Amino acid sequence: MNEKRIDHFKFSTGILSRLGEELNPHPDQGIIELVRNAYDADAINCRIKLVGVSRKGGSLCITDDGGGMDYNGISNGWLLLGRSGKVRRKLTKLGRRPVGDKGLGRLAALRMGKRVTMVTRPENEPLFEHKVIIDWEEFDHVNVVEDVSLNIDFIRRSKSKNGTEITIEKLKSSISKKQVQRLARSLLLLGDPFGNPTGFKPVLEGPEYKDLQKIMRNDFFASAEYHLIGEINDKGIGSARIMDWKGKMLWTAKHEILRKRANKNRKKVYKAPACTFEFWAFNLGKKEFLPRSMGLGDLRKWLRAVGGVHFYHRGLRVYPYGDEGHDWLEMNLRRAQSPELRPSTNNSIGRVCVEDPENQLIQKTDRTGFIENETFEEISSFAQDALEFMADCRLKKREEARISKKETISRTYQATKTELHKAIKKVPESAQKEFKEIIRKYEDTRKRQVEVLKEEVQLYRTLSTVGTTFAVFAHELKNPLSRIKNMAETIEQQGRNVLKEKYTKLFQRPVGIIIRSANAIVALPTLAMRLLERDKRERKIVSVNREISEIIKMLEPFFKEAKINVKRDYLDSEISVFGSKASLQSIFVNLVTNAMNAFIYSGCKRDSRIIMFRTSVTKNTVQIHIMDNGPGIRGLTVDEIWLPGKTTTPNGTGLGLTIVRDAVVDLGGKTYAISSSEFGGAEIIVELPIAKEEL
Repeated sequence: MNEKRIDHFKFSTGILSRLGEELNPHPDQGIIELVRNAYDADAINCRIKLVGVSRKGGSLCITDDGGGMDYNGISNGWLLLGRSGKVRRKLTKLGRRPVGDKGLGRLAALRMGKRVTMVTRPENEPLFEHKVIIDWEEFDHVNVVEDVSLNIDFIRRSKSKNGTEITIEKLKSSISKKQVQRLARSLLLLGDPFGNPTGFKPVLEGPEYKDLQKIMRNDFFASAEYHLIGEINDKGIGSARIMDWKGKMLWTAKHEILRKRANKNRKKVYKAPACTFEFWAFNLGKKEFLPRSMGLGDLRKWLRAVGGVHFYHRGLRVYPYGDEGHDWLEMNLRRAQSPELRPSTNNSIGRVCVEDPENQLIQKTDRTGFIENETFEEISSFAQDALEFMADCRLKKREEARISKKETISRTYQATKTELHKAIKKVPESAQKEFKEIIRKYEDTRKRQVEVLKEEVQLYRTLSTVGTTFAVFAHELKNPLSRIKNMAETIEQQGRNVLKEKYTKLFQRPVGIIIRSANAIVALPTLAMRLLERDKRERKIVSVNREISEIIKMLEPFFKEAKINVKRDYLDSEISVFGSKASLQSIFVNLVTNAMNAFIYSGCKRDSRIIMFRTSVTKNTVQIHIMDNGPGIRGLTVDEIWLPGKTTTPNGTGLGLTIVRDAVVDLGGKTYAISSSEFGGAEIIVELPIAKEEL
């Protein structure tokens, strides 16, 4: 007997966890998803309140003044996962193009706590409101999602204003201070520091947001050394123009100029929707671009808060473009190749704005940016082409200035030499011979000095090549390593939730090793870029203690991985020298690298490694002592270690201490070495003259 039975797909309650927490493991991004929903609802104001979130069990509330939702909007929109009506909708009443996608980001946010209360007051029902309560623990006692019924209460309004209020209680995990700060930054950028055409104003109740708000000043834009504006029109034709800080037009580029990197496809249009790219590059070494009411410190704080190139899709910023460590236009990589002429992520701000009416850009399921399809690649290429055009213009300008300067110096030198010979002819003949001999000796000395400088230039060009090559290849590793780190952190978080004590016994140690190792390697490109920062080469009064502390912080991931205990014994008073941050940092990095190599190749036990920084003062000089408990100086004398190519480390270059010595000499100081210090290892002493204002 044939029997026909009917069934349908059923979803286990476990799918809620996979589509919720696992898709969006970062709580600040979950909150941003709910704020984006408020934007789609035509809200002007959206307020986020965090209560007791520094520990598990806290709560958060997101309130907006948008259009609210009626029963149909809740049933067929808010509660419907995997399909969003927003994509098919036309512009909202305020002219916004909805940014929502599949509703999965909303689920990730709602799953942050154990209980959710949603109250919404639709504009088409002025006397009533709808209320939905979701108790996630109810889903733990059933097999499939459909077994839990959700009541949509229809009751008289408790407030007259339209809008939606979502309260998430009993948070499953804490939200750290760093995550709150990141949330505050994201909300500021959603509100758009460039001048908000949508009028959307998300606000976080808390000191983190207020502190950032204090430094939000649009007048910083007028202080940029260069302002770039690029556009792709609706036919895929690109153009760009660059102004100086006074608004004077400097350079313009038509489509063919921008596309020159494409070689054979120079005339090929950009396969992307119409978009704009606006970019401001700042000179952090010059105050002349800043008005009297602000200083370089104010500008740096502002750039730390909102710097980077951000991506605005339909009026709202898309995470993570422009976030710390997310150099999606590879500006830092290109700056490493030509440091003097290109902006970096820490001295610029920009935005790419795309409306995308045909939905050519597809957001990733976990909401971390777009799928890198042809459309996204073409938009990225356009922004990079515009930046390349700006770099080319600046290069030509610098070369013209350099050639002009060389010609001027040559003419001045020859004119001065001619004047000198004329002056000699005016002195008595008995003294002319003596003057000519002195001048000859001076010329010989000068030639020898030039030869020495040429040799040093060759040495440092070689080192520069090594450094920039390393920066390039380290940068290429950054994205895959970041993914490894993020996946390991997700495994750690989900493993603790699911496996409980078993996770601690079986996986805590190996997963911890993966995360620590990834942190150390991911830090390499950042370290390279920070050491190459242009403003660090400016000569000025520099704090010794501050530069030591910065280097220790920059190298912290490597110290943790190598299990090195870094100790500091600073003078209580602040001591400064005249020089550049780059010089001091090159000294400290090379000395620390020497110590770390000594630990590795001597077999020094990982749990007992020590590096000590100590400062002291004698008369008009500061002494910086760098000591370790490695094997000390062996096989070379304390005089030989400074010579290029001399090294006690297998496969070492023998250039580190040469760089240290040269940098110290350039700063007017001296270097000393002790083969065995109080810790048992080598001790290097750097003696530098104290800046005059410190005397």
